[in-house]
Amino acid sequence: MNPIARNLEVWRSRQGTTFDRDQAFTEAAIRGRTARRVRTNLRRLEPVAMLTPRWTAPQGFLEDLALDLAVGEPAVGCRTVSFRPLLGRAPAEAWNFLLRVLADLAGASWQTRPLPLVVDRRGFYNAAEMLLDEAHEESPYPVALLGHSCEHLPVEVLEDLALVWARYAERAREARRCTVLLAGSVDSPALDVGGAVRVDLCDFGEAEAAASLVMHVGAIPPRLLERAARFSGGVPAFVDALGQGAGKAAFPSLPEDMLRMMGPVGDDLRASLQTALTNPDAAERLYQLMPGEPLIEEPAIDRELLMAGLLRRARGVGESRVELRTPAITVAL
Repeated sequence: MNPIARNLEVWRSRQGTTFDRDQAFTEAAIRGRTARRVRTNLRRLEPVAMLTPRWTAPQGFLEDLALDLAVGEPAVGCRTVSFRPLLGRAPAEAWNFLLRVLADLAGASWQTRPLPLVVDRRGFYNAAEMLLDEAHEESPYPVALLGHSCEHLPVEVLEDLALVWARYAERAREARRCTVLLAGSVDSPALDVGGAVRVDLCDFGEAEAAASLVMHVGAIPPRLLERAARFSGGVPAFVDALGQGAGKAAFPSLPEDMLRMMGPVGDDLRASLQTALTNPDAAERLYQLMPGEPLIEEPAIDRELLMAGLLRRARGVGESRVELRTPAITVAL
Protein backbone atom coordinates (compact mmCIF):
# COMPACT_ATOMS: atom_id res chain seq x y z
CA MET A 1 0.00 0.00 0.00
CA ASN A 2 1.41 3.39 -0.99
CA PRO A 3 1.76 6.11 1.70
CA ILE A 4 -1.20 8.19 0.44
CA ALA A 5 -3.58 5.21 0.49
CA ARG A 6 -2.36 4.20 3.94
CA ASN A 7 -2.94 7.71 5.32
CA LEU A 8 -6.45 7.76 3.81
CA GLU A 9 -7.24 4.44 5.46
CA VAL A 10 -6.04 5.72 8.86
CA TRP A 11 -8.14 8.89 8.41
CA ARG A 12 -11.27 6.86 7.61
CA SER A 13 -10.72 4.60 10.65
CA ARG A 14 -10.75 7.66 12.88
CA GLN A 15 -14.08 8.96 11.62
CA GLY A 16 -16.78 8.77 14.28
CA THR A 17 -14.32 8.65 17.20
CA THR A 18 -14.49 11.29 19.91
CA PHE A 19 -11.79 12.94 21.99
CA ASP A 20 -11.73 11.90 25.63
CA ARG A 21 -11.85 15.18 27.55
CA ASP A 22 -10.39 13.52 30.63
CA GLN A 23 -7.31 12.35 28.75
CA ALA A 24 -5.55 15.73 28.88
CA PHE A 25 -5.92 15.83 32.68
CA THR A 26 -4.77 12.21 32.97
CA GLU A 27 -1.62 12.91 30.95
CA ALA A 28 -0.83 16.02 33.05
CA ALA A 29 -1.37 14.21 36.36
CA ILE A 30 2.26 13.63 37.37
CA ARG A 31 1.46 12.20 40.80
CA GLY A 32 -1.31 10.11 39.26
CA ARG A 33 1.22 8.48 36.92
CA THR A 34 3.36 7.62 39.93
CA ALA A 35 0.34 6.02 41.62
CA ARG A 36 -0.44 3.93 38.54
CA ARG A 37 3.14 2.73 38.34
CA VAL A 38 3.26 1.74 42.01
CA ARG A 39 -0.12 -0.03 41.80
CA THR A 40 1.14 -2.06 38.87
CA ASN A 41 4.29 -3.11 40.73
CA LEU A 42 2.41 -4.07 43.89
CA ARG A 43 -0.21 -6.06 41.98
CA ARG A 44 2.69 -7.99 40.49
CA LEU A 45 3.87 -8.46 44.10
CA GLU A 46 7.13 -6.68 43.36
CA PRO A 47 8.71 -4.81 46.32
CA VAL A 48 8.95 -1.02 45.98
CA ALA A 49 11.45 1.42 47.51
CA MET A 50 10.02 4.95 47.47
CA LEU A 51 11.85 8.20 48.10
CA THR A 52 9.49 10.76 49.65
CA PRO A 53 10.99 14.26 49.68
CA ARG A 54 9.93 16.66 52.40
CA TRP A 55 6.32 17.88 52.24
CA THR A 56 5.18 15.19 49.76
CA ALA A 57 2.53 13.87 52.23
CA PRO A 58 3.25 10.15 51.73
CA GLN A 59 0.62 9.01 54.24
CA GLY A 60 -2.32 10.29 52.20
CA PHE A 61 -0.76 8.91 49.01
CA LEU A 62 -0.35 5.43 50.52
CA GLU A 63 -3.84 5.40 52.05
CA ASP A 64 -5.37 6.22 48.66
CA LEU A 65 -3.14 3.59 47.08
CA ALA A 66 -4.27 0.96 49.61
CA LEU A 67 -7.93 1.71 48.84
CA ASP A 68 -7.35 1.42 45.09
CA LEU A 69 -5.54 -1.89 45.55
CA ALA A 70 -8.30 -3.28 47.79
CA VAL A 71 -11.16 -2.56 45.36
CA GLY A 72 -9.30 -3.21 42.10
CA GLU A 73 -8.57 -6.43 40.28
CA PRO A 74 -6.64 -8.39 41.32
CA ALA A 75 -7.35 -7.26 44.89
CA VAL A 76 -4.42 -6.74 47.27
CA GLY A 77 -5.01 -6.28 50.99
CA CYS A 78 -2.76 -3.57 52.45
CA ARG A 79 -1.56 -2.58 55.90
CA THR A 80 -0.39 1.05 55.95
CA VAL A 81 1.87 2.08 58.81
CA SER A 82 3.92 5.12 59.82
CA PHE A 83 7.26 4.49 61.49
CA ARG A 84 7.35 8.02 62.92
CA PRO A 85 6.53 6.81 66.48
CA LEU A 86 9.80 4.84 66.47
CA LEU A 87 12.02 7.95 66.37
CA GLY A 88 14.62 7.55 69.11
CA ARG A 89 13.36 4.13 70.21
CA ALA A 90 15.67 1.23 71.00
CA PRO A 91 16.03 -1.56 68.41
CA ALA A 92 14.13 -4.05 70.63
CA GLU A 93 11.10 -1.72 70.73
CA ALA A 94 11.23 -1.30 66.95
CA TRP A 95 11.47 -5.07 66.36
CA ASN A 96 8.39 -5.75 68.47
CA PHE A 97 6.47 -2.89 66.82
CA LEU A 98 7.20 -4.46 63.42
CA LEU A 99 6.01 -7.86 64.63
CA ARG A 100 2.64 -6.35 65.58
CA VAL A 101 2.36 -4.88 62.09
CA LEU A 102 3.28 -8.18 60.41
CA ALA A 103 0.71 -9.96 62.59
CA ASP A 104 -2.00 -7.79 61.01
CA LEU A 105 -0.97 -9.19 57.62
CA ALA A 106 -1.00 -12.75 58.97
CA GLY A 107 -4.74 -12.65 59.75
CA ALA A 108 -7.41 -11.81 62.31
CA SER A 109 -6.45 -14.75 64.52
CA TRP A 110 -3.47 -12.78 65.84
CA GLN A 111 -5.85 -10.26 67.44
CA THR A 112 -6.52 -12.84 70.18
CA ARG A 113 -3.24 -14.78 70.16
CA PRO A 114 -0.16 -13.63 72.11
CA LEU A 115 2.52 -12.13 69.89
CA PRO A 116 6.15 -13.27 70.10
CA LEU A 117 8.31 -10.95 72.21
CA VAL A 118 11.89 -10.63 70.97
CA VAL A 119 15.00 -9.01 72.39
CA ASP A 120 17.58 -9.69 69.69
CA ARG A 121 18.02 -9.86 65.93
CA ARG A 122 17.83 -13.66 65.68
CA GLY A 123 14.53 -13.71 67.54
CA PHE A 124 13.15 -11.04 65.21
CA TYR A 125 14.18 -13.00 62.13
CA ASN A 126 12.50 -16.18 63.36
CA ALA A 127 9.27 -14.49 64.49
CA ALA A 128 8.98 -12.27 61.39
CA GLU A 129 9.55 -15.19 59.02
CA MET A 130 6.92 -17.23 60.87
CA LEU A 131 4.36 -14.40 60.54
CA LEU A 132 5.12 -13.87 56.85
CA ASP A 133 4.81 -17.58 56.14
CA GLU A 134 1.44 -17.60 57.91
CA ALA A 135 0.26 -14.58 55.90
CA HIS A 136 1.37 -16.42 52.75
CA GLU A 137 -0.60 -19.54 53.67
CA GLU A 138 -3.69 -18.16 55.39
CA SER A 139 -4.58 -14.86 53.70
CA PRO A 140 -7.45 -15.26 51.17
CA TYR A 141 -5.78 -12.72 48.87
CA PRO A 142 -2.30 -11.25 48.32
CA VAL A 143 -1.18 -8.74 50.97
CA ALA A 144 1.19 -5.78 51.06
CA LEU A 145 2.84 -3.80 53.83
CA LEU A 146 3.02 -0.07 52.99
CA GLY A 147 5.43 1.59 55.43
CA HIS A 148 6.45 5.24 55.34
CA SER A 149 8.72 7.54 57.40
CA CYS A 150 11.38 4.81 57.35
CA GLU A 151 14.00 7.42 58.26
CA HIS A 152 12.68 7.20 61.84
CA LEU A 153 13.51 3.50 62.13
CA PRO A 154 16.92 2.56 63.59
CA VAL A 155 19.10 1.80 60.56
CA GLU A 156 19.86 -1.73 61.69
CA VAL A 157 16.15 -2.47 62.19
CA LEU A 158 15.30 -1.19 58.70
CA GLU A 159 18.03 -3.44 57.31
CA ASP A 160 16.60 -6.38 59.28
CA LEU A 161 13.11 -5.75 57.89
CA ALA A 162 14.44 -5.58 54.33
CA LEU A 163 16.38 -8.82 54.87
CA VAL A 164 13.30 -10.64 56.19
CA TRP A 165 11.31 -9.70 53.08
CA ALA A 166 14.19 -10.63 50.78
CA ARG A 167 14.42 -14.06 52.44
CA TYR A 168 10.66 -14.55 52.06
CA ALA A 169 10.85 -13.66 48.34
CA GLU A 170 13.69 -16.15 47.90
CA ARG A 171 11.68 -18.91 49.60
CA ALA A 172 8.39 -18.20 47.82
CA ARG A 173 9.83 -17.29 44.40
CA GLU A 174 7.05 -17.22 41.79
CA ALA A 175 4.44 -18.35 44.33
CA ARG A 176 4.87 -15.31 46.61
CA ARG A 177 1.68 -13.73 47.95
CA CYS A 178 3.17 -10.95 50.10
CA THR A 179 5.03 -7.80 49.15
CA VAL A 180 6.24 -4.57 50.72
CA LEU A 181 6.66 -0.87 49.97
CA LEU A 182 9.19 1.02 52.10
CA ALA A 183 9.11 4.82 51.82
CA GLY A 184 11.45 7.35 53.39
CA SER A 185 12.75 10.87 52.93
CA VAL A 186 16.39 9.72 53.08
CA ASP A 187 17.75 7.89 50.05
CA SER A 188 19.14 4.88 51.89
CA PRO A 189 20.27 1.54 50.40
CA ALA A 190 18.41 -0.06 53.33
CA LEU A 191 15.10 0.72 51.57
CA ASP A 192 15.93 -1.83 48.89
CA VAL A 193 14.35 -5.24 49.36
CA GLY A 194 15.99 -7.66 46.98
CA GLY A 195 15.34 -6.13 43.56
CA ALA A 196 12.90 -3.47 44.74
CA VAL A 197 11.64 -1.01 42.12
CA ARG A 198 12.90 2.51 42.90
CA VAL A 199 10.24 5.23 42.72
CA ASP A 200 10.34 8.94 43.58
CA LEU A 201 7.09 10.33 44.98
CA CYS A 202 6.39 13.38 42.80
CA ASP A 203 4.58 16.60 43.62
CA PHE A 204 1.23 17.37 42.02
CA GLY A 205 1.06 18.68 38.50
CA GLU A 206 -0.60 22.10 38.19
CA ALA A 207 -3.98 20.60 37.19
CA GLU A 208 -3.81 18.11 40.08
CA ALA A 209 -3.01 20.91 42.55
CA ALA A 210 -5.96 22.96 41.27
CA ALA A 211 -8.29 19.95 41.54
CA SER A 212 -7.15 19.33 45.12
CA LEU A 213 -7.74 22.97 46.05
CA VAL A 214 -11.26 22.82 44.63
CA MET A 215 -11.93 19.75 46.77
CA HIS A 216 -10.93 21.80 49.82
CA VAL A 217 -12.59 25.16 49.14
CA GLY A 218 -15.19 24.55 46.44
CA ALA A 219 -15.63 26.80 43.43
CA ILE A 220 -13.32 29.85 43.28
CA PRO A 221 -12.57 32.23 40.38
CA PRO A 222 -10.45 30.40 37.74
CA ARG A 223 -7.68 33.01 37.70
CA LEU A 224 -7.35 32.88 41.48
CA LEU A 225 -7.34 29.08 41.40
CA GLU A 226 -4.61 29.05 38.76
CA ARG A 227 -2.55 31.57 40.76
CA ALA A 228 -2.85 29.53 43.96
CA ALA A 229 -1.95 26.25 42.21
CA ARG A 230 1.17 27.81 40.71
CA PHE A 231 2.13 29.43 44.02
CA SER A 232 2.01 26.04 45.76
CA GLY A 233 4.32 24.51 43.15
CA GLY A 234 2.18 21.39 43.46
CA VAL A 235 3.84 20.53 46.80
CA PRO A 236 1.14 18.41 48.50
CA ALA A 237 1.63 19.79 52.01
CA PHE A 238 1.42 23.36 50.67
CA VAL A 239 -1.71 22.59 48.66
CA ASP A 240 -3.36 21.08 51.76
CA ALA A 241 -2.30 24.04 53.93
CA LEU A 242 -3.74 26.55 51.43
CA GLY A 243 -6.98 24.58 51.21
CA GLN A 244 -7.37 24.29 54.98
CA GLY A 245 -6.51 27.96 55.50
CA ALA A 246 -9.03 29.00 52.87
CA GLY A 247 -11.72 27.14 54.82
CA LYS A 248 -11.36 29.69 57.61
CA ALA A 249 -11.07 32.93 55.59
CA ALA A 250 -11.56 34.36 52.12
CA PHE A 251 -9.06 33.06 49.61
CA PRO A 252 -6.34 35.74 49.12
CA SER A 253 -4.90 36.90 45.82
CA LEU A 254 -1.47 38.18 46.96
CA PRO A 255 1.44 35.71 47.34
CA GLU A 256 2.38 37.18 50.75
CA ASP A 257 -1.15 36.53 52.03
CA MET A 258 -1.09 32.99 50.65
CA LEU A 259 2.14 32.31 52.51
CA ARG A 260 0.60 33.58 55.76
CA MET A 261 -2.48 31.43 55.13
CA MET A 262 -0.28 28.32 55.07
CA GLY A 263 0.21 28.71 58.83
CA PRO A 264 2.64 26.21 60.46
CA VAL A 265 3.60 24.76 57.06
CA GLY A 266 4.68 28.25 55.94
CA ASP A 267 6.68 28.61 59.16
CA ASP A 268 8.33 25.27 58.42
CA LEU A 269 9.29 26.53 54.95
CA ARG A 270 10.82 29.70 56.44
CA ALA A 271 12.79 27.65 58.98
CA SER A 272 14.15 25.39 56.24
CA LEU A 273 15.20 28.45 54.24
CA GLN A 274 16.89 30.07 57.22
CA THR A 275 18.92 26.91 57.82
CA ALA A 276 19.93 26.71 54.15
CA LEU A 277 20.94 30.39 54.03
CA THR A 278 23.57 29.84 56.73
CA ASN A 279 25.61 28.12 54.01
CA PRO A 280 26.93 30.82 51.62
CA ASP A 281 27.13 28.40 48.66
CA ALA A 282 23.57 27.21 49.19
CA ALA A 283 22.35 30.79 49.56
CA GLU A 284 24.02 31.82 46.30
CA ARG A 285 22.51 28.79 44.56
CA LEU A 286 19.01 29.69 45.73
CA TYR A 287 19.36 33.23 44.39
CA GLN A 288 20.67 31.87 41.07
CA LEU A 289 17.48 29.81 40.73
CA MET A 290 15.07 32.60 41.72
CA PRO A 291 14.36 33.67 38.09
CA GLY A 292 12.62 30.31 37.65
CA GLU A 293 14.77 28.72 34.95
CA PRO A 294 16.18 25.22 35.65
CA LEU A 295 19.97 24.99 35.94
CA ILE A 296 22.34 22.06 35.45
CA GLU A 297 22.57 20.12 38.72
CA GLU A 298 25.65 20.67 40.89
CA PRO A 299 25.57 17.66 43.24
CA ALA A 300 27.99 19.09 45.79
CA ILE A 301 25.63 21.99 46.52
CA ASP A 302 22.22 20.83 45.33
CA ARG A 303 22.07 17.58 47.33
CA GLU A 304 21.65 19.52 50.58
CA LEU A 305 18.91 21.70 49.08
CA LEU A 306 17.11 18.69 47.58
CA MET A 307 17.13 16.99 50.98
CA ALA A 308 15.77 20.19 52.57
CA GLY A 309 12.83 20.12 50.13
CA LEU A 310 13.76 23.45 48.53
CA LEU A 311 14.73 22.12 45.09
CA ARG A 312 13.49 19.38 42.80
CA ARG A 313 14.87 17.85 39.66
CA ALA A 314 13.32 19.32 36.54
CA ARG A 315 11.58 16.96 34.14
CA GLY A 316 13.23 16.57 30.77
CA VAL A 317 15.94 14.78 28.83
CA GLY A 318 19.67 15.33 28.76
CA GLU A 319 21.71 16.58 31.69
CA SER A 320 20.05 16.50 35.10
CA ARG A 321 18.70 19.93 36.02
CA VAL A 322 17.22 21.40 39.20
CA GLU A 323 14.74 24.17 39.87
CA LEU A 324 13.11 25.88 42.84
CA ARG A 325 10.39 23.59 44.08
CA THR A 326 7.77 26.30 44.51
CA PRO A 327 7.38 30.07 43.95
CA ALA A 328 6.52 30.29 47.65
CA ILE A 329 10.28 30.09 48.30
CA THR A 330 10.90 33.43 46.56
CA VAL A 331 8.22 35.03 48.73
CA ALA A 332 9.66 33.54 51.92
CA LEU A 333 13.23 34.64 51.11
